[in-house]
Amino acid sequence: MTAVDYMKDSLDFLHRGFRQAAEGLSDEQLHFVPEGQSHSIAWVMWHAARIEDLFINQVFQRKPAEFDSGGWAEKTGLPEKGFGTGQSPEDAAAVRIKDLQAFDDYRERVIAQSEEFFNNLNDGELTREVKLGERTEQLGESINLHLVTHLNGHRGEINLLRGMMGFDPVMPNRGG
Repeated sequence: MTAVDYMKDSLDFLHRGFRQAAEGLSDEQLHFVPEGQSHSIAWVMWHAARIEDLFINQVFQRKPAEFDSGGWAEKTGLPEKGFGTGQSPEDAAAVRIKDLQAFDDYRERVIAQSEEFFNNLNDGELTREVKLGERTEQLGESINLHLVTHLNGHRGEINLLRGMMGFDPVMPNRGG
């Protein structure tokens, strides 16, 4: 297995988990926020899709983000600006997916763009430098840190929230 194959496999696993995140949940359960600094499952789904969109499109390919170019804020009812990082707990709690089908369509579009990106990527390109704000990272490092590791942590957050409400976890047999 190549490094790119490993990354593709890891993201496929995460995509399957995020697709299951809302299964069986009412709108109220999807947007449930426990006390403290936690988020709702809806927020986590939105944040994960936005992060993947931003990295795959803007950071790695220097293209517009799908969320912006596809008019997804209006279609989904999600915030037009931002992606959750640095958001206050109050602003995070206010994030609501108003049209879950439109959100699913957005997420599937981002997944398709990710798959296309990885299908055209080879291990030799993983050392290419990408600009991230004022610093640079190697592409492989950036993929593993911001997509594979970061998003798997949020999958765990979804599992915790689902468990708090008496629901089964998503994709529990790999990565905890």
